[in-house]
Amino acid sequence: MKNTVPTLLSLRAKFMFFATSLVFVFAVVLGALAWNNQRQMLIERLEESGSVLVSSMAIPIINALLYEELGLVSEGGLLDNFILTIIDNPELQPVYALAFDTEGKILAHSQMSLYGEQLTDALTQQVLLNNDVQVTETFWQGQRVLDVGEPLAIHGKRWGGLRVGLPLTPLYEELDALTARIINYSFSIACIALIIFYITGERLARPLRRLAGQMEQVDSQSLTEVPPDPRRDEIGLLHRSFRHMISRLITSEKERDQGVQQLLENERLVTAGRIVAGVAHEINNPLAGIQGALYTLQKKPDTFEQYHPLLLQEVDRISGIVHQLLDISSAGELEMAAVETDHLTDDILRICQLATKDLSIEWVEEERAANTTLNCDARKIQQVALNLAINAADALRNEGTIRVRSQVNGDRFCWCITDNGPGIPKHLRQQIFTPFFTTKVAGKGTGIGLAFCASTVEKHGGKLRLIDSVVGASFEICLPLNGKDV
Repeated sequence: MKNTVPTLLSLRAKFMFFATSLVFVFAVVLGALAWNNQRQMLIERLEESGSVLVSSMAIPIINALLYEELGLVSEGGLLDNFILTIIDNPELQPVYALAFDTEGKILAHSQMSLYGEQLTDALTQQVLLNNDVQVTETFWQGQRVLDVGEPLAIHGKRWGGLRVGLPLTPLYEELDALTARIINYSFSIACIALIIFYITGERLARPLRRLAGQMEQVDSQSLTEVPPDPRRDEIGLLHRSFRHMISRLITSEKERDQGVQQLLENERLVTAGRIVAGVAHEINNPLAGIQGALYTLQKKPDTFEQYHPLLLQEVDRISGIVHQLLDISSAGELEMAAVETDHLTDDILRICQLATKDLSIEWVEEERAANTTLNCDARKIQQVALNLAINAADALRNEGTIRVRSQVNGDRFCWCITDNGPGIPKHLRQQIFTPFFTTKVAGKGTGIGLAFCASTVEKHGGKLRLIDSVVGASFEICLPLNGKDV
């Protein structure tokens, strides 16, 4: 099954996202710095213009107040004229202008209704206490303004102060337009970067996808060499590392197969050795009969017709025993054939009894299913049953009872082999079919017997499993009827 990476989770997508985000953030930061510099420049320019305006108007206002104080002229609205002159400035377009005395009382204001009001705010106090121009951002009637204040003083003598409110709305409108341009430029740069990164990511991802495709084509059952890649960058290094890994896996797989085959061969030889004693005993009986018959024939040649069938029967008996021994010790692929279950069950019982003949093991057939036909390799199934019988005998420590039961469960034909030994601990039941796992002491088991049995049964489309048992261990061999999978 081919594995695919979701588009949003691919390295290319992540690279594009993070790179584009980085470019966008970088563009926004640069835009923010430019915006801040532009704002600072506009504010400074407005402050400078406001300072020039109030400084230029402070002198005539001071003169008017001085002349009025000396009685040379009467006030006569002269201050109001100066205030109106400030308000009428076409470049700065002040929103208000006012002059006040040293007590904070308004002497003239662009809004006539405020004439004579007493000012107590902090801005007025700053102007009265300082000798230079004071600039502060504030609000006037809901509008943000830049308040520029100039003390009305000459040589330490003070007459009050002059304040002019310059509108900041045009300045911030210009800054808002600049903000929009910065955002548009940032998005434009991000889109261009996205296209560039997409092309770059595509070029970087193409060889990775090709390598992933080669990885997908590697079959664990038949490893094949991976063609070389001429690239000299990190991707080429990854490709070469993958090729080396596949080469090592091929070598390791060959060595493993050789090792497993050797272990299986050893297991078969050990199994064959376990039944040699029983086979020798079984062969001795017909050999004794053959010897007796031959001795009689030697003495009485005319009794040939009488002893000839006996000789043939005993020779066939020996041949059958040797054939079973060869079947158990032989290797090779499955040789499927139609087999009657009664015949197979008899063979299983016979070969298992031979393997445990010298032990104090009692074999009991509890139940036998009605005879039917299975498509299987009889030799392999006998070997599976024999391995289970030997394991049971080891668990019983060569003394006990092994019970065999065969039955049909749905579309399966099953043999159940149960011993009355100590059983298998629950914490080990999940591991017993794992290759090279064994509960026997070192040198007594290879740990591949049950794994081999399970693999053999599965190749038949069946299943070997450990089932719950009140006493001892109980294994069930199930094969499909009529070639159906279990």
